[in-house]
Amino acid sequence: MLWPALASLVLPSAPLAPSRAGNTRMQFGNFKNPFADKADGATTIALTIGFNCMERGPKSILGQLDSLAAAADTSTTDGIAGLCGDTALALLRRSSEWVSCSGSAEHKGEDDDALAAFDRLVIKEAAKFDDRPTSATVDAALAAAGVGAGGAATVTPKPTIAVVCVIACIMGDREEEVSKDFQGDAAKLQAALQELAAAGNGDEEVFAFELLWVPGGDDEVLDSDEIMLDWPELMPC
Repeated sequence: MLWPALASLVLPSAPLAPSRAGNTRMQFGNFKNPFADKADGATTIALTIGFNCMERGPKSILGQLDSLAAAADTSTTDGIAGLCGDTALALLRRSSEWVSCSGSAEHKGEDDDALAAFDRLVIKEAAKFDDRPTSATVDAALAAAGVGAGGAATVTPKPTIAVVCVIACIMGDREEEVSKDFQGDAAKLQAALQELAAAGNGDEEVFAFELLWVPGGDDEVLDSDEIMLDWPELMPC
């Protein structure tokens, strides 16, 4: 599904969480329950990555994300989990193109609480992408067909910085594996993406997943001022 303003994918959330029985919630002030099962509850992970895109074709990160989103079967839990894992691996393999990053992880003892946190993050992040030029989606579709506006040959796109945001709600407590909050730390970003890749290959470990990216059209170029305005949390990595 495309947002009106750019190429992005929105996936269902709450209905995907497998049912759990026998969960007991215990409160230990601001400390984690030392007796809690690591598989209890769920963790919401949000990652934002700035990429240096010197080329914009099918082999670029933008082209690869477009292909992954188009091929994903988002009507099934397995399809969404597969998209989560494939996206994480694609971003990991492009680590040489990372220019900035930020991320967070928050564990909740109840699945519903984690999914509610996921929904809040999705709304917050989507608002940053939703004000992109409406022509981006049209141009992306035309580019995929190999033509430009009006049927003309596609103009060679300019290099740009791209921003990719992934938000996932995955089973269990992942706060030991994924830092609760980080900026500009490539090692922590790598660890977080590895955790998402592992969850995508697990057994019903992905409860919800969302993927957003800009620019959506070959004629759109992001500059540093736009990125600083919408994503001030991004720091060089």
